[in-house]
Amino acid sequence: MPGPYGAADPHRHATLLAAADRLELAGRAAEARDLLAAELAADRAGAADRALLRGRLGVGYGHDHPAAALTYLGLARAGVPPEHRAWSRAAEAWIAARVGHPDADGLLRAAGRARAAHPTPAAAARLTLARAARALATGAVPTARDLLAAVDPHHPAVRGEAVAVRLDRIEVQLALGGYEDAAAALDAAYSDLPAVAWPALTAWSCRRLLAAGALPEADARARLALDRPAVPLGVEARAALVAVRVEVAYRSGWPDRARALLADARPARCWPDRIPCASLGLAAAGDPEPARHRDLLRAVVADLARTARPLLAVAQYGPRLTHALLLLGDARRARVVADRLAEVAGRTPVPLWSGLAGHADGLVRRDPEALRAAVRALRRAGARPALADALLDLARSPRVRLPEARAAAREAAAVYGRTGATGDQETAERWDRHLDATRRRPATRPPGHGPAALTAREAGIADLLAAGATKQQVAGRLHLSFHTVDTHVRAVYAKLGVRSRLQLARLWDAARPVSAPPDASPSAAPRSSRGAGRASRR
Repeated sequence: MPGPYGAADPHRHATLLAAADRLELAGRAAEARDLLAAELAADRAGAADRALLRGRLGVGYGHDHPAAALTYLGLARAGVPPEHRAWSRAAEAWIAARVGHPDADGLLRAAGRARAAHPTPAAAARLTLARAARALATGAVPTARDLLAAVDPHHPAVRGEAVAVRLDRIEVQLALGGYEDAAAALDAAYSDLPAVAWPALTAWSCRRLLAAGALPEADARARLALDRPAVPLGVEARAALVAVRVEVAYRSGWPDRARALLADARPARCWPDRIPCASLGLAAAGDPEPARHRDLLRAVVADLARTARPLLAVAQYGPRLTHALLLLGDARRARVVADRLAEVAGRTPVPLWSGLAGHADGLVRRDPEALRAAVRALRRAGARPALADALLDLARSPRVRLPEARAAAREAAAVYGRTGATGDQETAERWDRHLDATRRRPATRPPGHGPAALTAREAGIADLLAAGATKQQVAGRLHLSFHTVDTHVRAVYAKLGVRSRLQLARLWDAARPVSAPPDASPSAAPRSSRGAGRASRR
């Protein structure tokens, strides 16, 4: 029988951990976890060795299954030897910070005390990773950058933390909009890091291309990595690569392909294991029919309340999610996302985040001046898809004069074309043709009239009606009574000056209802309440 401290066969324990190290470095993380789990199940070790095995298993699950990771590391707390306690506590704090666990700050303090009691270079590096992860969760990207800059990943004593440090530095560069710096860091990392890092490097490379506006290349690399992976893909890397393909499919005008990819992905349903899959929910926001993904989008918003980290990966994610929620008539959640983006912009004062936060705020408040400021900031950021999205939303704003709207629509179409977003380019060109057919765009309308006067609920109902839904179907989808929907429809028709669903469909742009322009034709003049009542019964 082994002794209480697991000293019966120390050689076997060391050999086992070395074998797990070799498997992980070769990119065979699942096999390494299976090896450690089998040894735990055999129950041949003492309490200290069992605690070390649990700690190693916890870190192995960290990226893909944070719930299991936190469970193993929590079980390891009591038995881990004092000389390893600081590293184990720091690893637990790192995973908790990554997923926005409510105990993350307390775990960070406990890890700091453990490191002060038993300082080691590896524990110090892991604690720095945890603190940087916590900074990223709150949107303080410069703080994370400064923390990670203090760690030398080439130092022999922190060899085990080198992959995580290099990957987090790349994430920080992308979050700051440093796409060229990130490209150089990725090239160097491919040469220096072992196979275990390749899936994550490929995912970050594809995200960089997506955010910078090289969509065809991003899609090609992601497809190759998914179809013929050099090493097995983990949950987080696979979700990120699928999300890249989904985003490109939506922007290329292929929603059915994007929906099929999402259906096959099957992201986790519960927090915290939902966090590694958050990119899928953010990519789903690009669907022109966001009601198909209502639950997924709501889950993403709930997770963003815990951690801003998923928003940092691809610049355009935040405003697109805001827009999707407004299409659903969910102004409250749209405001939550816009506020989260504003928090990131406050802690990361760079043009990229100023523009993204301004774009989302302009959408929620229907404020063209906020959209203009967002466009000005994003011109300096290098995130071309995000710039094109802001331009198109500016063109759709009902309070923007025709010459400015047409110029914004044409520039958006040009930028979309350069990125390879052919579907978005066609949408922008179609909007430009619509503006041309309008001939004039009134600068003023009586207060209380036009799309800008609709409430968020009325805008959501108008979108469903324009898409062909009946009032009974609208009531079922939004969980409202028929009488309530009928009252809203009367208000929508009166504000838009239409008398039937056909007129509404002609006026309403199904893709961006919150910013559809008022109809300038004489037939669109406001009707009397009596006429609006007759229209609501059609």
